[in-house]
This record gives sequence, structure tokens and C-alpha cells, in this order.
Amino acid sequence: MRKNTALGFVTLLACSFMSNITAAETVTINNSPSNVPAIHSKFVPPGFIKLANEKRMMASAAAREINPADLVRQLKENNGSVSVANVLKDVKGLSSSFVNQAQSAERSVLNKKGIRTKGETLLELRIAAPQMMSQLQEGVEPLYAYEPDGDESSWQYIEAYDSNGGLHLLDVWNMPEQPVVVVDINAKKDMQLGLAQMREVFSRSASKSIQINKAQSDSIDVTILDSIRLEDDEEPWISGNAEVYAIVTGVDPSRDEPALDIVDMPYLDEDGKTYYPNQIVVYWDRYRWGAANIILMEHDDNTNYQTLAQKLLTTAAEVLSALGQPEIGALVALGSGIVELMPEHWFSNDDDYLDSFYTLEKSMHYGNHMGVSGNAMTTMRPYTLNGIK
Repeated sequence: MRKNTALGFVTLLACSFMSNITAAETVTINNSPSNVPAIHSKFVPPGFIKLANEKRMMASAAAREINPADLVRQLKENNGSVSVANVLKDVKGLSSSFVNQAQSAERSVLNKKGIRTKGETLLELRIAAPQMMSQLQEGVEPLYAYEPDGDESSWQYIEAYDSNGGLHLLDVWNMPEQPVVVVDINAKKDMQLGLAQMREVFSRSASKSIQINKAQSDSIDVTILDSIRLEDDEEPWISGNAEVYAIVTGVDPSRDEPALDIVDMPYLDEDGKTYYPNQIVVYWDRYRWGAANIILMEHDDNTNYQTLAQKLLTTAAEVLSALGQPEIGALVALGSGIVELMPEHWFSNDDDYLDSFYTLEKSMHYGNHMGVSGNAMTTMRPYTLNGIK
């Protein structure tokens, strides 16, 4: 979900490009994938890692190695997406060189993501669009593609490979007519693991007094998200559905330090659709003055979440330190300052930042409340959880 949003205090560079490639055609290059370099962004924000090389080599190898019949069976059995690990386990006759290459790519991805969980896997094959399954079942040969690194406004084309090793350049914005299998990482699993890393980093810096306050109280004041809608914006077809989460920011109730929390929104995967999650988004015991900010973010394959969490904490602390003794008016500065003081281009890839809500208050009801960038509209209400032990 790529949003061309206004970031308030941050100026974004608007980039555009013209493509002569239509949805109905591809440009085929020399059979050797080394002749065309993978597209990478020149910007390297904190926590940003490059995975395009691993995906690219897997796409090229899988196109030559995986029999179409095996591909169809695997995708049908797994609802349109299957882990590379399952393919290696279930498909017979794969060459040892392909197996070794796939396992090496998996290890490289996990290492770059900072994931140390034994036996975990992230790489997957997914059909680019559900309607392409019928084409595959009819025997139409698929192309294997991958998402480039960096800001999609800098992408000139999408690289895809056929079974002969031929390289095709696909249009970025228009869905190709030929079925495409995307070599990607499992976004849901990646975000779950990543957000767990962020929560661990945040919890290590949290004040112990928050836990004491919880233990002494029989009730907790919260804000519940009744509905949320993201505006409909164009996105590259290769990116698939969005995976969204929220960063809640405020000031620690017992010390002049930032308080940050993470809220997963796994249901929020389509633009232009209203969701009704009835989800707790703010626990008010964690924030001074009964006020907080919410920043909506989208999952990005190229993020090391532990590094991102550490940078968020450092930046938030720098904002509060610059303000001196924090007052309620500092809350907006904290929310916008996290965006403003991050190094240039940290939010340049539109799939990161979606929108912000500043100075939300504990006792307030917010009906059809728009974010500062106009991309998200929410309805939120105060609520008290009773009988808390």
C-alpha cells in the first residue's frame, strides 16, 4: 500500500517516471540475469536492509527448476502462497544446487532481519493475483518476479524470469497479462516477528512504575478503535496486500522519558475499505497527561525492526531532551519530531509511513477523525476495563 502522503513537518521529494512498457507486453533481455542489474535505492535509512538480491536469485532459479504442475499443486494446497521451505520439502526431483541456493538465501534473509529463532523461515512464493491461478491451471507458463529494493517511485520496471532463464521487464503499475509468481517474504510472519522485536526493545526502556500502577489498580482506562479506513491510492501490483501497525508515542508518567508502544493491525490490508476491529489501541496508564500520539505504519520487507525500534527510542529521547521539562504542548512536538528528526529519506519509501493522529486524549470520543495527512479516518472511544487483577 503505497501512499503519497504529506508528512506535515517533512518535505517529500515527489518522483515520477515514464514507462514505454504496457501491461500486455514485456521486454525480454539476454538469458543471463547478470546482464541487467537489480534496481536498488541509493538511500539507506536506519533499519533498512536490502533483500532484492536474495529474491532475484531465487526467482531466476525457481523459474528454471520448479515444474509448472508442482507449482500449481503447491499454490492450490496453500491458498495462493507457499513457503520456499515447503517447496523444498514436498517437491520431488529438485536439484541439490537449487536446494542449497534456497537454503542459503533463507539464512541470508533471516540474518539481515535479525531473526535468530531456530527453524524459522520467511521466503515464499505467491501468485501475484488470484485470477492468475486459472491461467496456471490451463498450462500458461508463469514468470517469476520479485519486488525491488527502495522507493517504488524510483522503480523503472519489475524484473521477471521465464523457465529458460530469460529476463522480462514488466510495467510497475499495470498488472501483466501473463501469470506471475512473486518471490517474497511472508509479510504477516515477518511483521509478527518484527513487532515482537520492537516490543522487546521498548519494554527494556519502560519505567518499572508502570507495572506497579497496573498491579495496584482494579481498572484500566483505554481507547478502543471502533473503525478505521485508509484512502484508496494506486500501488504497484507486485506488492500485494498491506500489513499495518501503529506506533503509540507519549511521555512516561513517572519520568521525563518517551513511552512507545506497538499495536498490530493484521486485518487492515486493503485501501478504500472500512474495518471495525473493536481493538484497544491505547493503554492510558502508560502516558502522562492522559494524552498520546498514534503513527500508522505499513510493513516493509526491507526493515530490521530491532534497529528501527532502537532508532525510534533514540530519536524520541532527543526530541524530549531538546524541549527541556516536557509540558502537554510538547506532545505534538514528540509525535511530529519522530518523523522530522529521523535521517533524511527514512520515510521516503511510501510503504512505511501512512498517517498520524496527534494529541489524542483519554476521555475523548473521536468520530470520523482524520489523520494529519488525510490518509486515515478513524472512530475511537474511551473505555474502562474493570476487574483487572
